[in-house]
Amino acid sequence: MALSDSSVSKVVTPRPVDMLSRIREMNRRLNAWFFPRAELRYVDRFRALTESLAGEGGFVLHLGAGNVDLEAFLNRRVGKGRMLALDISLEVLRENPGRLKVCGDAGHLPLASQSVDLIVAEHVFEHFPQPRFCLLECYRVLKEGGRLVVSGPNGRSYVALLARLTPLAVHRLAHRLKYGPLTERADACPTYYRFSSPRTMRRTAGEAGFKTVSLERFAGEPCYTVFLPVIHLAFVAFHLAMEKLLPVGGCHMTAVAIFEKPCPATIPRDREAVPPNLDYRAFPSAVGAAVPTACAASTLNTEG
Repeated sequence: MALSDSSVSKVVTPRPVDMLSRIREMNRRLNAWFFPRAELRYVDRFRALTESLAGEGGFVLHLGAGNVDLEAFLNRRVGKGRMLALDISLEVLRENPGRLKVCGDAGHLPLASQSVDLIVAEHVFEHFPQPRFCLLECYRVLKEGGRLVVSGPNGRSYVALLARLTPLAVHRLAHRLKYGPLTERADACPTYYRFSSPRTMRRTAGEAGFKTVSLERFAGEPCYTVFLPVIHLAFVAFHLAMEKLLPVGGCHMTAVAIFEKPCPATIPRDREAVPPNLDYRAFPSAVGAAVPTACAASTLNTEG
Protein backbone atom coordinates (compact mmCIF):
# COMPACT_ATOMS: atom_id res chain seq x y z
CA MET A 1 0.00 0.00 0.00
CA ALA A 2 1.50 3.27 -1.09
CA LEU A 3 1.62 6.14 1.36
CA SER A 4 0.98 9.69 0.26
CA ASP A 5 3.55 12.35 0.90
CA SER A 6 1.26 14.05 3.38
CA SER A 7 1.09 10.93 5.58
CA VAL A 8 4.84 10.63 5.93
CA SER A 9 6.12 12.45 8.99
CA LYS A 10 9.21 14.51 8.41
CA VAL A 11 11.94 15.21 10.91
CA VAL A 12 12.76 18.89 10.81
CA THR A 13 16.28 19.69 11.90
CA PRO A 14 16.94 23.20 13.15
CA ARG A 15 18.81 25.43 10.76
CA PRO A 16 22.23 26.78 11.79
CA VAL A 17 20.80 30.31 11.84
CA ASP A 18 18.09 29.24 14.30
CA MET A 19 20.65 27.51 16.49
CA LEU A 20 22.84 30.62 16.59
CA SER A 21 19.84 32.76 17.51
CA ARG A 22 19.04 30.44 20.42
CA ILE A 23 22.65 30.47 21.59
CA ARG A 24 22.80 34.26 21.44
CA GLU A 25 19.54 34.57 23.36
CA MET A 26 20.68 32.10 26.02
CA ASN A 27 24.03 33.83 26.52
CA ARG A 28 22.40 37.25 26.70
CA ARG A 29 20.15 35.93 29.45
CA LEU A 30 23.28 34.75 31.26
CA ASN A 31 24.72 38.25 30.91
CA ALA A 32 21.54 39.76 32.35
CA TRP A 33 21.69 37.30 35.25
CA PHE A 34 25.35 37.82 36.18
CA PHE A 35 25.48 41.51 35.26
CA PRO A 36 22.10 42.92 36.39
CA ARG A 37 20.79 46.11 34.84
CA ALA A 38 20.71 47.70 38.28
CA GLU A 39 24.50 48.02 38.10
CA LEU A 40 25.88 51.00 36.23
CA ARG A 41 27.06 50.19 32.72
CA TYR A 42 29.14 52.36 30.45
CA VAL A 43 26.26 52.83 27.97
CA ASP A 44 23.95 54.03 30.75
CA ARG A 45 26.65 56.30 32.12
CA PHE A 46 27.46 57.77 28.69
CA ARG A 47 23.82 58.56 27.93
CA ALA A 48 23.18 59.93 31.41
CA LEU A 49 26.12 62.30 30.93
CA THR A 50 24.79 63.27 27.51
CA GLU A 51 21.51 64.34 29.07
CA SER A 52 22.89 66.00 32.20
CA LEU A 53 25.65 68.00 30.48
CA ALA A 54 23.58 69.21 27.52
CA GLY A 55 22.15 72.11 29.49
CA GLU A 56 19.02 74.09 28.83
CA GLY A 57 18.95 75.22 25.21
CA GLY A 58 22.46 73.94 24.49
CA PHE A 59 23.62 72.74 21.10
CA VAL A 60 25.02 69.18 21.04
CA LEU A 61 27.18 67.57 18.36
CA HIS A 62 26.96 63.77 18.13
CA LEU A 63 30.29 62.79 16.60
CA GLY A 64 30.37 59.59 14.54
CA ALA A 65 26.64 59.13 15.07
CA GLY A 66 26.03 56.52 12.37
CA ASN A 67 22.42 55.33 12.59
CA VAL A 68 22.11 56.02 16.34
CA ASP A 69 19.79 58.84 17.38
CA LEU A 70 20.42 60.30 20.85
CA GLU A 71 17.74 62.99 20.65
CA ALA A 72 15.45 60.93 22.88
CA PHE A 73 17.91 61.50 25.76
CA LEU A 74 17.81 65.26 25.27
CA ASN A 75 14.16 66.08 24.65
CA ARG A 76 13.34 66.65 28.30
CA ARG A 77 16.08 69.25 28.73
CA VAL A 78 17.10 70.57 25.33
CA GLY A 79 14.13 70.01 23.06
CA LYS A 80 13.90 69.01 19.42
CA GLY A 81 16.35 70.30 16.90
CA ARG A 82 19.32 70.96 19.19
CA MET A 83 21.44 67.91 18.38
CA LEU A 84 23.41 67.51 15.15
CA ALA A 85 24.39 63.97 14.13
CA LEU A 86 27.63 63.87 12.14
CA ASP A 87 29.16 60.88 10.37
CA ILE A 88 31.46 60.37 7.40
CA SER A 89 29.24 57.63 5.91
CA LEU A 90 26.33 59.11 4.01
CA GLU A 91 24.74 55.69 3.50
CA VAL A 92 24.63 54.87 7.22
CA LEU A 93 23.64 58.41 8.20
CA ARG A 94 20.53 58.17 6.01
CA GLU A 95 19.25 55.52 8.43
CA ASN A 96 19.61 57.86 11.41
CA PRO A 97 16.09 59.01 12.44
CA GLY A 98 17.41 62.27 13.90
CA ARG A 99 16.14 65.55 12.50
CA LEU A 100 19.51 67.27 12.04
CA LYS A 101 22.34 65.34 10.41
CA VAL A 102 25.31 66.13 8.26
CA CYS A 103 27.90 64.03 6.44
CA GLY A 104 31.38 65.29 7.22
CA ASP A 105 34.88 64.46 8.42
CA ALA A 106 35.56 64.57 12.17
CA GLY A 107 39.05 65.88 11.41
CA HIS A 108 37.61 68.94 9.69
CA LEU A 109 34.29 69.78 11.31
CA PRO A 110 31.88 71.88 9.18
CA LEU A 111 31.04 74.18 12.09
CA ALA A 112 32.15 77.64 13.15
CA SER A 113 34.48 78.14 16.07
CA GLN A 114 32.91 78.26 19.55
CA SER A 115 29.47 77.25 18.28
CA VAL A 116 28.90 73.99 20.23
CA ASP A 117 28.09 73.47 23.91
CA LEU A 118 28.67 69.72 24.13
CA ILE A 119 30.25 67.03 21.93
CA VAL A 120 29.53 63.34 22.52
CA ALA A 121 31.37 60.45 20.86
CA GLU A 122 30.52 56.81 21.58
CA HIS A 123 33.08 54.24 20.38
CA VAL A 124 34.46 56.55 17.71
CA PHE A 125 38.00 57.60 18.63
CA GLU A 126 39.46 54.11 18.38
CA HIS A 127 38.76 54.27 14.64
CA PHE A 128 40.89 57.39 14.06
CA PRO A 129 44.48 56.83 12.88
CA GLN A 130 45.29 60.33 14.18
CA PRO A 131 42.80 61.20 16.96
CA ARG A 132 44.68 64.41 17.75
CA PHE A 133 43.30 66.09 14.61
CA CYS A 134 39.75 65.38 15.76
CA LEU A 135 40.52 66.60 19.28
CA LEU A 136 41.86 69.88 17.91
CA GLU A 137 38.70 70.35 15.87
CA CYS A 138 36.51 69.55 18.88
CA TYR A 139 38.46 72.12 20.87
CA ARG A 140 37.96 74.71 18.13
CA VAL A 141 34.17 74.35 17.77
CA LEU A 142 33.43 74.08 21.51
CA LYS A 143 32.53 77.18 23.46
CA GLU A 144 34.66 78.10 26.45
CA GLY A 145 33.65 75.77 29.25
CA GLY A 146 32.16 73.33 26.73
CA ARG A 147 32.73 69.63 27.25
CA LEU A 148 33.61 66.57 25.24
CA VAL A 149 32.26 63.19 26.43
CA VAL A 150 34.05 60.16 25.00
CA SER A 151 33.43 56.45 25.52
CA GLY A 152 35.67 53.81 24.02
CA PRO A 153 37.37 50.46 24.54
CA ASN A 154 40.52 49.74 26.48
CA GLY A 155 43.29 49.40 23.92
CA ARG A 156 44.98 46.75 26.08
CA SER A 157 41.94 44.48 26.47
CA TYR A 158 41.64 41.05 24.89
CA VAL A 159 39.20 42.44 22.32
CA ALA A 160 41.73 45.05 21.19
CA LEU A 161 44.50 42.44 21.12
CA LEU A 162 42.46 40.13 18.89
CA ALA A 163 41.51 43.06 16.67
CA ARG A 164 45.18 43.86 16.11
CA LEU A 165 46.06 40.24 15.30
CA THR A 166 43.23 39.47 12.87
CA PRO A 167 42.23 41.00 9.51
CA LEU A 168 39.15 43.17 9.08
CA ALA A 169 37.27 40.31 7.38
CA VAL A 170 37.38 38.36 10.67
CA HIS A 171 35.91 41.36 12.51
CA ARG A 172 33.05 41.55 10.03
CA LEU A 173 32.32 37.86 10.45
CA ALA A 174 32.35 38.25 14.23
CA HIS A 175 29.90 41.16 13.98
CA ARG A 176 27.49 39.10 11.88
CA LEU A 177 27.70 36.21 14.32
CA LYS A 178 27.20 38.59 17.23
CA TYR A 179 24.27 40.57 15.85
CA GLY A 180 22.74 38.09 13.42
CA PRO A 181 22.50 37.93 9.62
CA LEU A 182 19.81 40.61 9.39
CA THR A 183 22.11 43.25 10.85
CA GLU A 184 24.41 43.66 7.92
CA ARG A 185 24.82 47.35 8.73
CA ALA A 186 26.62 46.35 11.94
CA ASP A 187 29.82 46.24 9.96
CA ALA A 188 33.29 46.44 11.42
CA CYS A 189 35.53 49.41 10.77
CA PRO A 190 39.34 49.57 10.98
CA THR A 191 40.56 50.16 14.53
CA TYR A 192 43.82 51.79 15.63
CA TYR A 193 43.39 52.20 19.42
CA ARG A 194 45.47 55.38 19.60
CA PHE A 195 43.14 57.05 22.10
CA SER A 196 42.22 53.99 24.14
CA SER A 197 44.05 53.94 27.46
CA PRO A 198 43.53 56.31 30.43
CA ARG A 199 47.07 57.64 30.26
CA THR A 200 46.98 58.19 26.49
CA MET A 201 43.56 59.83 26.66
CA ARG A 202 44.64 62.31 29.34
CA ARG A 203 47.91 63.13 27.60
CA THR A 204 46.53 63.50 24.05
CA ALA A 205 43.52 65.52 25.18
CA GLY A 206 45.81 67.75 27.24
CA GLU A 207 48.04 68.37 24.23
CA ALA A 208 44.95 69.54 22.33
CA GLY A 209 44.16 72.03 25.11
CA PHE A 210 41.55 70.07 27.10
CA LYS A 211 41.36 69.60 30.84
CA THR A 212 40.38 66.12 32.06
CA VAL A 213 37.33 66.37 34.32
CA SER A 214 36.81 62.66 34.98
CA LEU A 215 37.64 59.23 33.60
CA GLU A 216 35.64 56.19 34.67
CA ARG A 217 36.42 52.55 33.84
CA PHE A 218 33.95 49.69 33.32
CA ALA A 219 34.24 45.94 32.88
CA GLY A 220 30.65 45.04 32.00
CA GLU A 221 29.38 41.83 30.45
CA PRO A 222 31.12 39.92 27.62
CA CYS A 223 29.47 40.87 24.32
CA TYR A 224 31.77 39.42 21.70
CA THR A 225 31.27 35.77 22.71
CA VAL A 226 27.47 35.59 22.85
CA PHE A 227 27.42 33.29 19.81
CA LEU A 228 29.71 30.71 21.48
CA PRO A 229 27.75 28.06 23.45
CA VAL A 230 30.26 27.03 26.15
CA ILE A 231 33.21 29.39 25.88
CA HIS A 232 30.95 32.30 26.81
CA LEU A 233 30.70 30.99 30.38
CA ALA A 234 34.46 31.27 30.76
CA PHE A 235 34.33 34.89 29.60
CA VAL A 236 31.51 35.58 32.06
CA ALA A 237 33.80 34.39 34.87
CA PHE A 238 36.66 36.47 33.46
CA HIS A 239 34.56 39.65 33.36
CA LEU A 240 33.31 39.06 36.89
CA ALA A 241 36.94 38.83 38.02
CA MET A 242 37.75 42.04 36.11
CA GLU A 243 35.04 43.91 37.97
CA LYS A 244 36.76 42.99 41.24
CA LEU A 245 40.11 44.17 39.88
CA LEU A 246 38.93 47.53 38.52
CA PRO A 247 40.57 49.50 41.39
CA VAL A 248 43.92 47.95 40.47
CA GLY A 249 44.03 49.78 37.14
CA GLY A 250 44.28 48.52 33.60
CA CYS A 251 41.68 45.78 34.17
CA HIS A 252 38.74 47.23 32.29
CA MET A 253 36.99 46.91 28.94
CA THR A 254 35.58 50.41 28.42
CA ALA A 255 36.21 53.94 29.66
CA VAL A 256 34.00 57.02 29.76
CA ALA A 257 35.81 60.35 29.99
CA ILE A 258 34.81 64.00 30.23
CA PHE A 259 37.12 66.68 28.87
CA GLU A 260 36.56 70.41 29.20
CA LYS A 261 37.69 73.39 27.17
CA PRO A 262 39.12 75.77 29.79
CA CYS A 263 37.70 79.21 30.30
CA PRO A 264 39.41 81.36 29.17
CA ALA A 265 40.60 79.04 26.43
CA THR A 266 44.21 78.92 25.29
CA ILE A 267 45.47 77.87 21.87
CA PRO A 268 47.50 74.62 22.08
CA ARG A 269 51.18 75.37 21.49
CA ASP A 270 51.73 72.36 19.24
CA ARG A 271 48.66 72.88 17.08
CA GLU A 272 49.17 71.82 13.47
CA ALA A 273 47.04 72.33 10.39
CA VAL A 274 44.23 69.83 10.15
CA PRO A 275 44.24 67.58 7.08
CA PRO A 276 41.99 68.46 4.13
CA ASN A 277 38.39 67.33 4.39
CA LEU A 278 37.79 63.83 3.03
CA ASP A 279 34.10 64.10 2.26
CA TYR A 280 31.40 66.65 2.94
CA ARG A 281 27.89 66.35 1.58
CA ALA A 282 25.26 68.11 3.70
CA PHE A 283 21.72 66.85 3.92
CA PRO A 284 19.20 69.42 2.62
CA SER A 285 17.95 70.30 6.11
CA ALA A 286 21.13 69.53 7.96
CA VAL A 287 22.20 72.67 9.76
CA GLY A 288 20.33 75.64 8.31
CA ALA A 289 17.89 77.00 10.87
CA ALA A 290 19.04 75.28 14.04
CA VAL A 291 22.74 76.12 13.73
CA PRO A 292 23.07 79.56 12.16
CA THR A 293 26.82 79.64 12.82
CA ALA A 294 27.52 76.45 10.89
CA CYS A 295 29.38 76.56 7.62
CA ALA A 296 27.49 76.18 4.36
CA ALA A 297 27.82 72.94 2.43
CA SER A 298 30.20 74.48 -0.06
CA THR A 299 32.36 76.32 2.52
CA LEU A 300 34.50 74.91 5.30
CA ASN A 301 35.57 77.02 8.26
CA THR A 302 39.28 76.37 8.82
CA GLU A 303 40.09 79.08 11.27
CA GLY A 304 42.20 78.13 14.26
